[in-house]
Parts: sequence; C-alpha cells; structure tokens
Amino acid sequence: MGKIVLPLRRLLLVTIVMPVVLTGCSPASDDNKEISPATPSAGSKGEVSADTVGVVDGKSISRAELTQRLLSSYGSDTLREIMLHEAVNREAAKLGLTVSAQELEQELKSMMEGYEGEAQFYAVMQKQLGLDKEAVREDAKYRLLVEKLATRDVQITEQQIAGYYKQHEGDYSSRRQFELAWIVTSSKAEANDVLSQLEQGTDFGTLAGEYSTDEMTAETGGYLGWVDENDSFQDPRVLQAASQLNVGEIAGPVKIDAGYAVVQLKGTQTTDGQPLSAVREEIRRQLAMQQAVPIRELERRLLSKYGAKVLDPRLSSAVDR
Repeated sequence: MGKIVLPLRRLLLVTIVMPVVLTGCSPASDDNKEISPATPSAGSKGEVSADTVGVVDGKSISRAELTQRLLSSYGSDTLREIMLHEAVNREAAKLGLTVSAQELEQELKSMMEGYEGEAQFYAVMQKQLGLDKEAVREDAKYRLLVEKLATRDVQITEQQIAGYYKQHEGDYSSRRQFELAWIVTSSKAEANDVLSQLEQGTDFGTLAGEYSTDEMTAETGGYLGWVDENDSFQDPRVLQAASQLNVGEIAGPVKIDAGYAVVQLKGTQTTDGQPLSAVREEIRRQLAMQQAVPIRELERRLLSKYGAKVLDPRLSSAVDR
C-alpha cells in the first residue's frame, strides 16, 4: 500500500514524547500515590491530582512516571531527531539549499502511490502513525533537504541515466496492476470462518477490522491498494490468487508466511509506460543517492559540526552512536 517512509515513524516519536515531556513533571514524592478505589471517573467531581494521568485499582499513575517511561524508551531517539532537524536546517540554510513547492508536491505524490487518493493517504497516516497532514509534509520536506545535502557534490551524467533506464526498462514499461484488500488470519479454520461470513453477506471491511492480524491494514478495511502483478514486495501466492479473480470476487484461504489470507480483488488497471524523459529526474536522484555519503555518516558529521551535546546522561546515546 503506497510508500510509508521510515522517517515518518521516527517523527512519530517526537509527536508522542514531546507533548508529555514539555508539560513538566511533578516531584517524585507524588509518584504512585494511593487513592480511593471509589475515585470518580473522568469528568466527575473527584479528588484526583492534576498530575495523575491514569488509575489502576485505586493506584494512581503520575505524569512524572509516564514521562520517565517515555524518556527511557524513546527519549534518546526523540532528542536525536530534534537535534538532526536543527543541524540539517542550519546546514541547508548555510548552503542556500531549499525545497521548492513543486519538489515537495512531487515527493508527496510519490508517497501516495497505491492509495485511492490524497484523502485516504492522509487518513491512513493519521490513523496508523498519529501524524496529521502538516506533520507528514514537514517530514517529506526534511527528507528532501537531507537528500540534497547528501548528494550536492555528486555528478550524474546523461549517459549513466540512459544506461540505467535501458537496464531497467521493464520497470518503466506498461504493466498490469491489482487493487487488493485482504484479511490475514493465524489459522486456516479462522480464514474459512471469515469466508463463510462473507458468503452470508457480511461486509469485508468490517471483518478485516475484527479478524485481520495485519495491523497496517486491519483498520482500513484490509485495503492493500494498487500493486503490480509482479510486485516483489507482495507475497507471490497472493498475486497468483488475485490473477485468477474477476473484480469483486474473493479467494482463500491463501497460505502466506503470516498465516492465511482471504483476498479480495477490488479493481484492475494497466499503467502506461514511462519514457526516459518522464523518469529522468527520478533516476538521477536514485543514482546520486547510491554514490552519496551514507545518511548515517552525514548525520554524524552534522551533529559534530554544529556541536550537538546531550546534557542529560540518561539520553547520552542520542549523539554517541
């Protein structure tokens, strides 16, 4: 289903941790304060400390405890991401590197491939990663800046671009695509139960939310999006099953590595071939990244150049890696 880029997950750490940390902590003496089991529920008038974020069997969980857990689990990664964004922005400004509106829109368009449209893409980003539209756009802009910094001294010739296109011409020719949805179950018996309910008229998306063990698609009705008939990232057994279906039909159980799948073919299409002129910049970027300094090394250099230091010993690994 489209391209969910890894840095989005890294950005999610900032989204999760920082709002909690920045609100501050209460003194440690307030941690685990005992309260009455009869403590009123949220919204009623009860004697609950403003620092209490949860209650289990009458025992309070303080904001300080939550913050400490978040810092322990995500603090170093989150701090590193904040430092990297600052260092990258400073270096880009120093070198006069920017991301144009056109470049950003093209990157987002690429990320949306495989989704039904822009609305579904942003809805999935919000539901699965907790990122709103602005956060997704900011992350895409940041990644483009990192790419420009990494490749600014790399020169790619027209001959190299043409050679790559010729070598991978099959990737740019017209190809058949399937629009798929699936429900993944841990057992064949459960998959058969799903099929039985589908035969009785139960909605596919509803069953996906109830039964599917694939967390990435369960909450979106099992929707996988548009995939090439020979997509190397999809299980060939699923693609084979889809190739035998008419639009609207369902196949299964299909044995896959994660268990068993019930597959629905929602649509088919044949994409137009792409001439070299249409993919020249895409190929140039790809070749440039292959020759560029590794991103991890670039990050290390930038943190060092701009004097990144961690003042909290609990978060020392944010830089020392």
